Amino acid sequence: MNLIIAGATKLGEYLVSNYSQFRLRYDLIGFVDDNPKLVGKTFAGLPVIGTYDAVLAMDKVALVITVSSPSEKADIVRRLLYHPSLVFPNLFSSNAWVSRDCIFGRGNLILEGSLINFGTQIGNFNTIDQRCSIGHETVISSYSYLEEAVSIGGYSYLEDAGTIGKEAVISQGVRIGRETEIGAGSEVREDLLPASRIKK
Repeated sequence: MNLIIAGATKLGEYLVSNYSQFRLRYDLIGFVDDNPKLVGKTFAGLPVIGTYDAVLAMDKVALVITVSSPSEKADIVRRLLYHPSLVFPNLFSSNAWVSRDCIFGRGNLILEGSLINFGTQIGNFNTIDQRCSIGHETVISSYSYLEEAVSIGGYSYLEDAGTIGKEAVISQGVRIGRETEIGAGSEVREDLLPASRIKK
């Protein structure tokens, strides 16, 4: 089966450069992106085949989404969700450590150096960047983006569509409301309401 990357982004470029560490059996054939200036050109050595909707005309294809915006990611999924044979695989770096009893939905991307501890449940279409640490029995819902070196204490709960900046620290047992943005280097010790905006 062929694999396409949705999003000609730095993360997409990273994925191309480090594709072998994900040990996938898919053939990586190119990108799709809604930027008309990129369509028909080459990005990270691969063709930009078309817009996101171009996937609808493809048969038996896998897609990984590398955009960072939770809302944009959700929009891509909504547009393509009813494709009859589209697959959204989970991608795990061989240099990440994931406890065997963790539960994952689909379309998640786990990068190198990250550690996901026992009993953790991760929903759909989340990106966990390099060197993140997820404590035991944490729940991460869907469409969230954890930047590099984020640390989340055990028993925490992240609702949908959060963005957590580089090196942010979330204490144990904290609940983060949906669509919350936590800035780089921030430390969160208490529950946050939905759509909170936290800066260091």
